[in-house]
Amino acid sequence: MEPADSAASDAARSPFAPGRWSALLAPLGVAADEPVVLALSGGADSVYLLGVAAAARPRPRLCAVHVDHGLRGAESAGDAAFCAAECARLEVPFERIHAPLDPAPSGLEARAREARYAALAQAARAAGIGLIATAHHADDALETLILRWVRGAEFAGLAALRPRRELAPGGPNVVRPLLGLRRAQIRAELSGAGRAWREDSSNADPRFARNALRVELLPRIAAACGPDALENLFAFERAVADLEAALASRSGELRIAPPRFAAARRAARDARLGGSVARGELAALPRPLARRALARLLADVAGALPRRAALDALLDDLFGGRTGSRQVRGGWRVQLRGDRLDVEPPAPRAAGGRQLALPFAAGVDQGALAVPGACDLGDGRRITAARVERAPGSGFPLAAERVEIDARGLPEALTVRTPRRGDRFHPLGAAGSKPLARFLADCGVPRHDRARIPLVVAGDEIVWVAGVRPAHGVRVRSDTRARIELALVLDEEPRPRRAR
Repeated sequence: MEPADSAASDAARSPFAPGRWSALLAPLGVAADEPVVLALSGGADSVYLLGVAAAARPRPRLCAVHVDHGLRGAESAGDAAFCAAECARLEVPFERIHAPLDPAPSGLEARAREARYAALAQAARAAGIGLIATAHHADDALETLILRWVRGAEFAGLAALRPRRELAPGGPNVVRPLLGLRRAQIRAELSGAGRAWREDSSNADPRFARNALRVELLPRIAAACGPDALENLFAFERAVADLEAALASRSGELRIAPPRFAAARRAARDARLGGSVARGELAALPRPLARRALARLLADVAGALPRRAALDALLDDLFGGRTGSRQVRGGWRVQLRGDRLDVEPPAPRAAGGRQLALPFAAGVDQGALAVPGACDLGDGRRITAARVERAPGSGFPLAAERVEIDARGLPEALTVRTPRRGDRFHPLGAAGSKPLARFLADCGVPRHDRARIPLVVAGDEIVWVAGVRPAHGVRVRSDTRARIELALVLDEEPRPRRAR
């Protein structure tokens, strides 16, 4: 019995034992049988990840994806061929995605990272898989911590390599099962199992900050400060991650609400960008915690942490009770209002710096809306109209993007057009009319978006500011039977946010 028990014990300790995959995923809250896309570069870490996943019993549905930037010529081609052969040996489906990049060193690491995540998300969506596993390990986490530290990242950005995160709203999740392992341990276990891997020659190029840190700085720290220095740094990285998790739980109820009237003022692909957060909930936090929460919320929405000076100014305005607008990064702005903070994406611009209007065919600023019928706005949005018969006094939709109006006195065909100088509007429930521009401003619609608001008009009267509010004059009354249902419909999926 002893030899058999010994063999079983050795198998349990093996990095490629059938239960190892399950053990690595359990702390992440991921079931061992969940389908997963594996990021496979051909380096030691990703080969290790592939081997562990392929050895799982029962094996989950796997798809290995190699993103080829073509930056190293024959060496890049060799990496791709090695990955394909390794997947064939392990009987794991393999996909190679070409994502060429400008080889200029400036910003190359960030551009490559963004391109990789975009390609991995594309492959996951195409395969109907909601999980992407990457091979980041403890050394990667420490290097990222130090780089962000010296670059002046906000605290919310120091614990950068989270074990699990959503890549984009409604998109796949990224998991990092190897964060508890060290680089040396991974390589030692691969060598012990007789597994080969590829070495990326660019990893020794000191022009890239991460390489200089790994190859030059960390060894010098170990030499100068003794054998425990690096272990102390690893402990510090874990402490930062634990503290960030604790702070996240303190502000975990804060959420970015969907942007107000976004369908009315943006093309369908952009309609879900940005959002709003309650001002009072942020202001109720201690300033250091509010800073951390605001930085993380803005990073989740805009794809990058705000600049330090911009965040300081926002917090000063928040706690000083001020309103106004602040640019935070890459054209993204935060509009501080009395009750909320609106996070707005960069304003769309046409050639020559002119504001964009509705893209009707041939530049015409209006289109016909038959009843029943539809008017295509040309940007993934359309307005539909239908006749509805209801008993007098019955209810009607109150949603901003779908309304009912009284059909009495309205023509057989309506018109959809863009706002014009001098437009006035009498909104539902208001005592009288006001300039349309003032109404839109009161609703919180940014100036640069007002030209994109579709208006449904009957003759010279605006009967619906689409996606915002109907007119008072066409309200459904107690004796209304014949109605027109108007809807603003988004036909395209929203654009995914950038990976961070």
